[in-house]
Amino acid sequence: MRRILGLGVLLAWLGLSLFSQAVPEMEFFEEDGAGLEVRVFPLPLDDRGWTVNCYVAWHPDSKQAVVIDPGAPAPAVLEFIRERRLKVLAVLNSHGHHDHVGGDAFLAEKLAVPFYLHRADRSLAAQTTGSAIPFRFYPEKGKLVLGELEIEVIHTPGHSPGSVCLKIGDVLFSGDTLFAGTVGKPHGSSRAERQANLKLEVENIRRLLLPRSPITRVFPGHGPATTIGAEKAFNTFLQ
Repeated sequence: MRRILGLGVLLAWLGLSLFSQAVPEMEFFEEDGAGLEVRVFPLPLDDRGWTVNCYVAWHPDSKQAVVIDPGAPAPAVLEFIRERRLKVLAVLNSHGHHDHVGGDAFLAEKLAVPFYLHRADRSLAAQTTGSAIPFRFYPEKGKLVLGELEIEVIHTPGHSPGSVCLKIGDVLFSGDTLFAGTVGKPHGSSRAERQANLKLEVENIRRLLLPRSPITRVFPGHGPATTIGAEKAFNTFLQ
């Protein structure tokens, strides 16, 4: 009976994960009263509609900006930066999977800025970028301060060893750790390892993300935006 229930939960989780990551997000613009503006670019990864959410976030007065998770070459992102006359200070990666660092080399040719990653995902990212990107590593504790932007780096391993969530003002960029209605697929080469990493991931979300304000907006690496309050109330993995 336990095996049947466990299989049912696993299948439900896989279905939710695939749904949340495969549905293209319509491009939208958000203005945050706390002093942050955000634009999302759903970058195509293949010809089947698979996309990754690349974000540009900036201070409305200084125009100082960061690019988050350019998972594919993104001329539209560069055009937007130039149109808005934004001053990009860094490119931030939530983790090292190819669909989140795949556009790093493209931007490295256009922007003379540092690229940040958690050190635990260095070898993972190198499988895509090679030695083309001399990554800087996020601080283990505290905040990454770039001009007028203060970025809280929250290490949430589970989907990958170096997965992080990035909180700027009242906005949380959750990468592939937390989605609307589900969580990221855990890494691992065996079922036991994947189960252990799923447990670790969920514990990290409960401990590090859910205690935050329920109105905190969550912008994930794939799919629609959500809030901490909505995930705390309705995400079955977090009950």
